[in-house]
Amino acid sequence: MIAENRNSISFFDKSVLPWFICSVGMLFYCYNYFLRSSPSVMQHDLMQSFHITATQFGTLILFYYVAYTPMQIPVGMIYDKFGARFVLFFACLTAVIGLMIFASADSFALACVGRFLIGLGTAFSYIGVLKLASVWLPPSRFAAIAGLTTAVGMTSGALAQKYLASVVDVVGYKPILHIALIIGILLSFAIPFLIKSRPNQAVNAADAMRAPMSTKQLFSALRVIFTNPQMWLIGAIGCVLYLPSIVLLDVYGISYFKAAHELTSQQAANVSALTLFGWIVGGPIIGIISDKIKRRRTPLIITSAITAVLLYTIFYFPGLTIDELSIIAFIAGFCCGAHPLCFALGKENNPTQMAGTAVAVTNMFIMMGGIFFPPLVGRLLDLHTTNVIGNGLHAYTAGDYTFALSIVPLGIVLGTVLSLFLKETYCESQAAEASEPSIFMRPILLKPEVQGTH
Repeated sequence: MIAENRNSISFFDKSVLPWFICSVGMLFYCYNYFLRSSPSVMQHDLMQSFHITATQFGTLILFYYVAYTPMQIPVGMIYDKFGARFVLFFACLTAVIGLMIFASADSFALACVGRFLIGLGTAFSYIGVLKLASVWLPPSRFAAIAGLTTAVGMTSGALAQKYLASVVDVVGYKPILHIALIIGILLSFAIPFLIKSRPNQAVNAADAMRAPMSTKQLFSALRVIFTNPQMWLIGAIGCVLYLPSIVLLDVYGISYFKAAHELTSQQAANVSALTLFGWIVGGPIIGIISDKIKRRRTPLIITSAITAVLLYTIFYFPGLTIDELSIIAFIAGFCCGAHPLCFALGKENNPTQMAGTAVAVTNMFIMMGGIFFPPLVGRLLDLHTTNVIGNGLHAYTAGDYTFALSIVPLGIVLGTVLSLFLKETYCESQAAEASEPSIFMRPILLKPEVQGTH
């Protein structure tokens, strides 16, 4: 009987527990996605509550990315040093404190502080799941958990937009934020009880040789990556090709569909959600095709060109029916699913042992769009509108939104052109350089003499 119980526990530890622990990490990533994308549903209410213009609303969005973006590089080192359990706890708690400040803010400045703390805390969410996967699951499951986490996060964002729009119209945005706050508090204090940083068994010799990157090694790796011209090109392409997500899906999309295509809040949220669902479906399919044909550049060029045409159709054909809009939005989202190829290009344009650092830098470049473009769109809205409704507030028309959001398809066109200058990697990374280890979640196995300082 004792042996039977031990076998049951062993089976749970090996088969169920790792996936359960990674799933808890995914919950935090879903929470992050909700916090990031929910302002798009609440734009009108937030602008009225804080008496702000579109430019200021874009600035409010910017503060999330100001914290989130630069943290993408040091996050890996923090996880390596302190482990996932308590880092995730403090990260989630930081996001919750930020949400508490944001939900109770009675001034624009205080709301910006709240959004900054939300971005700071949630910066650890995605990489946290990958850290847990790296120590609990075999390497053969790592890519699967990365793709699954992205899909689950985007699905949560799509569902939030789909169902929150009608609720906000009825009760306003604050009750929703208060519910989210309670969920965040429960999640924060559940994490230390539900997550273990690593399995109980002793670290074996191979694991002991997986050394986290020292600060000196990190700067050495960054020097190599930032002096690679292809990385700047990949970063610029990734940044502009991610504009449909950062500008439309996360911020202005629902307001645009309501103003330009005369949709209800629920219809606009449904169209926006379909774009996200298309992205979820397109990502793995395009990735499989890219791997199959051994090309990164060609799928990126073709899908981005199609996306540009579809977005121009949405912006400059205002008579589209709801069904036509839905189909176009889904296909555009599907084509946007090629965007993760930028991460593959970033990894493959650098030595193998810098793969994690290269991916982190690529992600930082991409997320910089959140710092620059929401405030820019807001500024363009304020410059173009002539409808003042009092107290310095404006009523933005279809023409205002079309003018301001034109930078999205223009950015896609720019990304398509820049993609012509990419170096094709044929799905192969450069030869490894033993002196430049990676900071990613599963550090490369190094020889003892090149491990560096721990």
